[in-house]
Amino acid sequence: MLAPIKATGEETHPTYRYLRDLNADAEDVESSRLLYVAATRAENRLHLMACLGCDKDGELKKPIARSLLARAWTVAEGSFRAHGAAAPEEEATGVGEIYSVNRLARGFRTPALPKMVRWTPPMEGREEAEIEFSWAKETARQVGIVVHHWLQRVAEDEMRGWQARRVDALRPVFRRQLERRGIERAHAKAAAELVASAIQNSLADQRGSWLLGPHPEARSEHRLRMRGKDGLRTFVIDRLFRDETGQRWIVDFKTSQHEGAGVEAFLDEQRTRYQPQLNAYAAAFDHSRKGLYFPLLRGWRDW
Repeated sequence: MLAPIKATGEETHPTYRYLRDLNADAEDVESSRLLYVAATRAENRLHLMACLGCDKDGELKKPIARSLLARAWTVAEGSFRAHGAAAPEEEATGVGEIYSVNRLARGFRTPALPKMVRWTPPMEGREEAEIEFSWAKETARQVGIVVHHWLQRVAEDEMRGWQARRVDALRPVFRRQLERRGIERAHAKAAAELVASAIQNSLADQRGSWLLGPHPEARSEHRLRMRGKDGLRTFVIDRLFRDETGQRWIVDFKTSQHEGAGVEAFLDEQRTRYQPQLNAYAAAFDHSRKGLYFPLLRGWRDW
């Protein structure tokens, strides 16, 4: 961390100005990325709406600097027209505004409302069976979300710089993230231990390190939108890559726990449970293999 001592009489140090400019540039890049992502999600038509004021001469004002509209202004300016600008003298006197009043015809009656239509939203993201709410199951769900986030981070770093002691140092971060997700403080510490164990197991386990290590065409938390018989659906693939032989793999991480004996039977049961889900993912790829990895159990099933 840079913290220079400000000279007497100096308002700001150049280092602080430099860091501020770096942050501003980073925010500009992120805003441009968000605009690009939003604009490229349109399937048929894209409508961009904005409102700009006019100056005293009736000319259209420029958009606010560093706004999303300012980023698109070079191509959007030709589509904007000054509309409804009052003359300077009208602005000064307060006259010149025109109001219109529309009245309904005598005897008008509002039409009858259409019949109610039931709508079921499509499944988005990972498909999970709806379960009865309980704090224990909710904690397990939030642990899974945080584990997925950090496994994505490890995979994007290709495991560089990730050791057990780094995970130990992140335990307070895991706890705060879980608390922000609604886990009670009394349970957050134990939940954070599960997150740390899942990540450390993945780093130490040969299969886990293979999944998170560098691969051709590797993607983590890869969103895939597909059209099926039920319409458009969005899937999230935890890990997608090609191995050293060129074989494509589709892998999901499951933070399931199992106490006692019979772990192998439990993993077989989990494969049966999640096989349709991964088969749906694989429908978008030819000749792909599927796998389930269980960080808390160091377990693996593939087909």
